[in-house]
Amino acid sequence: MNFFSDWFLAPHFSILVQSNEEFSKGKEQPDGVSIQLISEYYYSTHSEQFQFPTTFSGTLKPKNLYPLNQDGKSFFYIIPKDEPKKLSFELPGKPHIISHMGALLSISLLQQGNKFDSLKQFYISFSEDLKSFIEFEKYEFILGILQKSISNKVFKNSNKYKQFNIIFENSFMNKEVVNKANAISDSMCYTRSFINMPPNILNPESYELFLRTIVRNECEKSSSPNHIQIEIYDYEKLKKENCGLICAVGQGSEIKPRLIKLTYTTTKNLSKTPHVSLVGKGITFDTGGYDIKPSSGMRIMKKDMGGSASALGIFFACARLNLPMRLTCWLPLAENMISGNAMRPGDVFKAKNGLQIEIDNTDAEGRLVLADAISLACEESPDWLIDLATLTGAARVGLGTMVDSLFGNNKLTSQLLYNSGIESGDWVWQVPLPSDYDAYLDSNVSDFVNSGSSGFAGSITAALFLQKFVTVPQWNHIDTYMWCDKPNGLWAEGGGATGKCVRLVTRAIETFISK
Repeated sequence: MNFFSDWFLAPHFSILVQSNEEFSKGKEQPDGVSIQLISEYYYSTHSEQFQFPTTFSGTLKPKNLYPLNQDGKSFFYIIPKDEPKKLSFELPGKPHIISHMGALLSISLLQQGNKFDSLKQFYISFSEDLKSFIEFEKYEFILGILQKSISNKVFKNSNKYKQFNIIFENSFMNKEVVNKANAISDSMCYTRSFINMPPNILNPESYELFLRTIVRNECEKSSSPNHIQIEIYDYEKLKKENCGLICAVGQGSEIKPRLIKLTYTTTKNLSKTPHVSLVGKGITFDTGGYDIKPSSGMRIMKKDMGGSASALGIFFACARLNLPMRLTCWLPLAENMISGNAMRPGDVFKAKNGLQIEIDNTDAEGRLVLADAISLACEESPDWLIDLATLTGAARVGLGTMVDSLFGNNKLTSQLLYNSGIESGDWVWQVPLPSDYDAYLDSNVSDFVNSGSSGFAGSITAALFLQKFVTVPQWNHIDTYMWCDKPNGLWAEGGGATGKCVRLVTRAIETFISK
């Protein structure tokens, strides 16, 4: 994918399925080893089969590879019974547990593979109880393996980081399962790659170029080559569309703002097709503007476009899965910079929907670009509107980096996202939207300000601001982080850019359109 390939993050594993005969022959080849995955329960009831390593390892522990015999070609791995951490009183969902199992295995496979130059193939089999446990979420196991193997380090030592094949028997894993895992994993890689890019590489202009490349690549791989359409609202078109807030945020940068609209549909009968609309905040770098951030707060502001990256990941996942729906994705892109042309505290700008907004704080810019994009999305009357944004520090103060704040105007869609979060492990927690807090946004000179000056309820007042532009009965806002400060679950080694929300929202959309 040309220049984008230099920055595209990808797993160190490729997943293959083979017939039983090919599988049996392949694991005897010099570049391959066989690995039997067993549960702790299976090990405890069949320990006599796994005695060989106890002579030199003593008591065997889960999450380790052990030789099954002396040939150096056969190993076993004990899947731990410990579940991933839970959210409050809710037990982790089965998909979360299964992807967690795959992620743990991924670590051991990479360690083993990098010990031996000749090793390229892992032939994986399962104990019967594990087969039963993962039967209906097998793709999640593969997804855990793939995502945990990714490094955010772009320039790698080729001798240290190798590519491996993981092979399953097609009597258990079929191509449909692998294709679904790859569809979601590749989409999460798009998300992580965009967030991982440095701000001197990713800006509103290059974002458009990268996205055009991805759309072309996705269309070429699809059996329906025109299933994805891309439309660009450049700076002049944004002004003609009266998107004054997007223009205001980006006017301080030499690289002017733009808005990208992606459309996917599987049918021409649009009147009978469920329509979901995504909106993602795309601030490719945020200085805070004249309300400038401290250096510590600005250091990772390349991730301030994480909402847009998450939205595009969800979009491509749904398209890859060929979901029967219409899906639109609106990505308002801008840099929030400081210059003689930048917006100032006290300025007043007119939004797409005609409301006049006074700038109380130039560092509350994300809600401005989202507002105009939400107005455009609502003009199409989608059945469900979801916006995603790295919007407020208040959300992180309240819930930390592992749990995203969820807001909405509909009980059913909010509960659907909450349930999907428990299932996937991409947790969200619903926060109320008390209308009394609208008073925090009062202005003496315009319809309202962009940021409450009291310092209270920062994430709530941001969501209330967005709600003023929503005209559809089913809307949700996710105030996310899109960054990991330490390794966890499916997230990157050493922390960094994550694919959070892609599994969460894709799973929720699948459920939504099925009903």
